[in-house]
Amino acid sequence: MRDSTWLRNVRVENDYLEKEGFTYGSKSETVDIEIKNGKISDIIAHQNFRPDGNNEIDGKNYLILPTLREMHCHLDKSKLGVPWKPITPANNIVERFTSEIDELDNLTLSLKDRAKNLIETEISNGVTFFRSHIDVHPKVGQRYLEGVIETLEEYQGQLDYELVAFPQHGMLRSNAYDDVKKALESGVQIIGGVDPSSLDGDLERSLSQTFELAIQFNVPIDIHVHDRGEHGTETVKKLIEYTKQSNWQGKVAISHAFGLNDFVGEEREMVFSELAELGISVISSVPINGRIPPLEELRTAGVNVNLGCDNVYDSWSPFGTGNILEKLNRYAEIHRLMTQEALTDSLALITGKPLNLEKGKTWLKKDMDASFLLVDSSSAAEFVARQSPVKFSFYKGTVVHSL
Repeated sequence: MRDSTWLRNVRVENDYLEKEGFTYGSKSETVDIEIKNGKISDIIAHQNFRPDGNNEIDGKNYLILPTLREMHCHLDKSKLGVPWKPITPANNIVERFTSEIDELDNLTLSLKDRAKNLIETEISNGVTFFRSHIDVHPKVGQRYLEGVIETLEEYQGQLDYELVAFPQHGMLRSNAYDDVKKALESGVQIIGGVDPSSLDGDLERSLSQTFELAIQFNVPIDIHVHDRGEHGTETVKKLIEYTKQSNWQGKVAISHAFGLNDFVGEEREMVFSELAELGISVISSVPINGRIPPLEELRTAGVNVNLGCDNVYDSWSPFGTGNILEKLNRYAEIHRLMTQEALTDSLALITGKPLNLEKGKTWLKKDMDASFLLVDSSSAAEFVARQSPVKFSFYKGTVVHSL
């Protein structure tokens, strides 16, 4: 059995191209990469193909980039694969999540089939890591979670994932504590939550239960906060307070975080600084309805920002393609990231791995997991701006997608 594979003739960026102070592209070098036991075991300057008894893959001089991460999705909710139907009307979030259960249960495709459709869509777009929120509360118990876990078992060796125990109907409002605890006992890696102020109606008690379970099971927190105004700002401040009290630095994420728009003046600067210092990250689906938080301002303050697709044709929205690169492209357009440097830097929002282009240096290193993309682009900046298709996607040395 051959113990290694050579990926030959791929380009990796190592600097910028400049003329008279203007950066007009990126430099790259062409390399061959040896893959052994799922990791990069060697990187050498490209040589012509020579039969050496090892498996060889022709990289066709494509650009190599880090693999992509989907940091916010709902594998239990997508309706991908069922005939088109616009979303049914709902006057508020409670009506929406109440009607959602019957709607999903009555679809012609099972949860597993719909989850597979979303996974396959995202894999084809370069994703090999998923963070998915899964509903666990008395109305559905653990059945959505069990269905998603069974589905993901079929993708062993193709992707990594984290599941979030998500009390969609409110931790307090739906009395979800026991169901969330049961999910964590079964091995779910993260505890979630949703609008503890407006939905649960008791910010302190809701966050207290969330942090209590997080500490008990030593898991991170990823909480949906859609609230604006006082509900939103008070939730953020309480999350900061609880993070400090619990020593949960680096273990808290706020999804959506629309209320960050509502901090002003010195308080805004102080709150953004504390989020950075405490390692509280923000995860956004880049909405275009005016509620998007000040993500570039947060990044400048040192806050870790990540992107996720969130809704992909579900009971909440008829939109969404399952292409995380499309979200980054939208982000770059909204925030007017149009330089080579800014576009290159933005790729970290969907990879978690800054390219940090410096003279002669690359992000690609020996002993890394052999998880990466090959794209027909001159640079990461072009990949982001032009949304180039993914030609190959590797997960720990295995080709999981190719065109």
